[in-house]
Amino acid sequence: MGKNLTIIIAETAGFCFGVKRAVNLANRAPERYPDQPIRTLGPIIHNPQVVEQLAARGVIKTDDIAELGPGVVIIRSHGITRQLAARLEKIPGLTIINATCPFVRRAQEIVAKMSERGYEVIIIGEPDHPEVAGLISYGEPERTRVITTAKEIPERFFQQKKPARIALLAQTTQPQELYNEIAGALLPIKGELRCFNTICTATSDRQSEVLELAGRCDCMLIIGGRNSANTNRLHQLSLTRQPRSYHIETARDLRPEWFAGVDTVGISAGASTPQWLIDETVTALQKLASRS
Repeated sequence: MGKNLTIIIAETAGFCFGVKRAVNLANRAPERYPDQPIRTLGPIIHNPQVVEQLAARGVIKTDDIAELGPGVVIIRSHGITRQLAARLEKIPGLTIINATCPFVRRAQEIVAKMSERGYEVIIIGEPDHPEVAGLISYGEPERTRVITTAKEIPERFFQQKKPARIALLAQTTQPQELYNEIAGALLPIKGELRCFNTICTATSDRQSEVLELAGRCDCMLIIGGRNSANTNRLHQLSLTRQPRSYHIETARDLRPEWFAGVDTVGISAGASTPQWLIDETVTALQKLASRS
């Protein structure tokens, strides 16, 4: 790394629309409800630094619905299950702020509608992710399935009877290429196939830009929470083009040895990464370059 290090920041790096909306709702809550306890059910977004900032303002994360009583609860950007939402509605004196990403909410509505119409609903996603758990809850249990690869589609996947009608959708942060592959694998199955591309546009754009940037930089940094699915996916995509790709949460994770012989560093960030973490990383890189 020399003093003339070039740093290129992806235009799509940082908060997406749904995350920005959720964080804004959470930040405004203490002013709107100054005398009430405020909780988020699970982390509002998958970024520990933002969760800590909100806690300092009195917006506290809880994972236990039993802790909720009179006061305010904020539903996180990933959404919650239909059953959990119904339980919240029954808690006396509880004000609910729904910060579910509108794109996630649309996917929930599709699952509910297609399931009611008798479709076999297939969701492409990570089975343990909170967004996917929420999506599953809007379908009929015996006709709602989650898959992660096209290899799971053979006839055995449908047990002994192929469904006459299939509805396909995806977790909003899934790769577009995977969605296309699975949709193509389902086409030979006789019957009706309805494809709902529920992948967020910001996700697709972010992934495309990371691939392009990784192809022309000597090193890539992907900034975001370790628990962020879309940040981890960006890192994996970047590695396919640039082996010197590193996932960091904050500037403190930077290692000088990563940048030996590096002239150009590309930076992208997950949809839950605030701008100040990106700015801190750039400043830290510039300091490292000035010392070399």
